Amino acid sequence: MLKIPNINSGLIALIFVLLLVSISMANAHQPRLDIGTSVSIENPIMVDDPEISKAFYGELDGKPVYYQIHSPQPFQLYVNLLVPTSPGQGGELVSAEVTDSSGEMIMFLNGTNSTWTPYFEEFGGDYYLKGPEATLNVPAGTYNIRVFNTQNQGKYSIAIGKIESFPANEAISALFTLPLLKEQFFSKPVSTLFFEFLGIILAMGSLMTLLTLMVKSRKSDELTSITFLVGGILTPLLWIGTIITTLVWAGVIYQNPKNILGLFNSLILMIILILTWRVNSKTRDAGKEKLPFISTFILVILWWIFSLLAITVT
Repeated sequence: MLKIPNINSGLIALIFVLLLVSISMANAHQPRLDIGTSVSIENPIMVDDPEISKAFYGELDGKPVYYQIHSPQPFQLYVNLLVPTSPGQGGELVSAEVTDSSGEMIMFLNGTNSTWTPYFEEFGGDYYLKGPEATLNVPAGTYNIRVFNTQNQGKYSIAIGKIESFPANEAISALFTLPLLKEQFFSKPVSTLFFEFLGIILAMGSLMTLLTLMVKSRKSDELTSITFLVGGILTPLLWIGTIITTLVWAGVIYQNPKNILGLFNSLILMIILILTWRVNSKTRDAGKEKLPFISTFILVILWWIFSLLAITVT
């Protein structure tokens, strides 16, 4: 009798996380949403690991916003300012002042007298003006960053740190942060974004797991049998993710039927549905047919393209 090893559910979860990490790398800043947070010079937003790249999204509401860095060792301080210019968003320019523990200013990013350039963030599909940036090697100590403008009004983003890092816990956190960011910072519907992310993760997580097993199955007939077995488990998840995504996408296109990029993505989704049926029919039970490696590989590529375009359009 063929012995089927126990398929660790943690492996599937790991693939899901790795998938999210890969997608999130399109936006290498770790996102931090601070809108609605009560902030003052006595109660600043704390910045951990200041050399790790993070993007803090906030809003000036009549007073400056303060950030604080406490480092027990010397580090390279990098700061960059952005303001959103996506439809419905204001473009009020901001400045930032960095002081050390004695109150001496060590860095000043003057938003008023700087050149701001248009910047499109590919992952979120949002538009910004990218403003002043500065880098400074500083000794160990405590540093305060004050973000402000003349009226202390408007939304902004401040990037701190240059080292791109997206560990698994950040990937999981981003799953919840990004939809909220879209709703609270860019005024986009969180329910639509949540279900879109959910459908994409279910579909792509299933596919990535299946494709990995297909690659390994070439080594032995035993692994091929395991792949058929796991395929029968994963294909329902693949269909659930695909159906959720299709329904959400239909609503997005209904609200904006003249979006050319959206219509092109709809065509990709139709091809995805056809290929999903093909992959499902050939992996739902153990048979003598060859595993649909090429169809699965193409399906993964199409899902990547669809996902990046979908998040841009939404």
